[in-house]
Amino acid sequence: MQKFNYQKSNKAAGKIYIGLDHGYGNIKTAHRVFQTGIECYDEEPIVSTNYVKYRDKYYVIGESHLVYQGNKTETDDFYILTLAGLAEEMKYRGLHEADVVLAVGLPLAWVKTQAAEWRNYLMREKELDFSFRKERYKVHLCGLEIFPQGLAAVHNQGSMPGMNMLVDIGNGTMSILEIHDGRPMENSISTEVFGVHQCMEKIQKEVSKHSGVEVPEMLIEPLLRNGIGDRTDAVAMTTKRIAENYTAEIMKKLIAHGYREELVHLYIIGGGGCLLQNFSDLTAKPEVTVITDICANAKGYEALAMMKQRMRG
Repeated sequence: MQKFNYQKSNKAAGKIYIGLDHGYGNIKTAHRVFQTGIECYDEEPIVSTNYVKYRDKYYVIGESHLVYQGNKTETDDFYILTLAGLAEEMKYRGLHEADVVLAVGLPLAWVKTQAAEWRNYLMREKELDFSFRKERYKVHLCGLEIFPQGLAAVHNQGSMPGMNMLVDIGNGTMSILEIHDGRPMENSISTEVFGVHQCMEKIQKEVSKHSGVEVPEMLIEPLLRNGIGDRTDAVAMTTKRIAENYTAEIMKKLIAHGYREELVHLYIIGGGGCLLQNFSDLTAKPEVTVITDICANAKGYEALAMMKQRMRG
């Protein structure tokens, strides 16, 4: 990780690199994580201080998750969340003003088709002046680098000899990539809408169907993240059944893409890894590595951006 150079004015000396992993469930920086919920208000919020003030609007952050949108540039949601992410990471580093190279990603199969639009969306303003949690931040965006999501998270896994497969299961999508002797296989790239949110929706619908009660995500999330433990109530048992079906479907998709337990080392990234740990036996197998650091992609983006810019001189 990069070393930070601070001045007494809380302005960085020289440009800094900030990696942002724009998930539908959470925004991740190298050191911070927050939920993607966003609500816009014309006036200052009454009880919340967790808001971005930008262009005379107030955006309360993190009270829910975003609904899957497909294209992240269709609304301003991810732009405002980017501001919040910059502020979170700068606050961690003791900064309120900086020249920033932003390092971000896209799902594997969408890098080619969406990178230009994603770049234009995030770089539409290079001089940013906004506040977050009533503290002012000034950012000069002096560059942007885009990398394949998931692949960035395994950049520090060594040479990766033999046959490897990477599966990145986020809130909205699941991406699969084969890596042979450290080389990503272009023709193996796959991204589909099969994220954790699809499992969550099925659980909510099933519980509502049988009990007539709408169960919020915040009550189901801990069960998916940690397992149901000793609980035997209807919500827990429904969660277990549907999560087991969901992880079984993941296994089918992996096998369809060439996964063989005896031949392939599997790397699992993203929130879906928790479900595989709690509701399948896949992660107990010897040739499976679960990358549990939720910030792994963001850290990878930063490291790769620094390497890329150094190579350019």
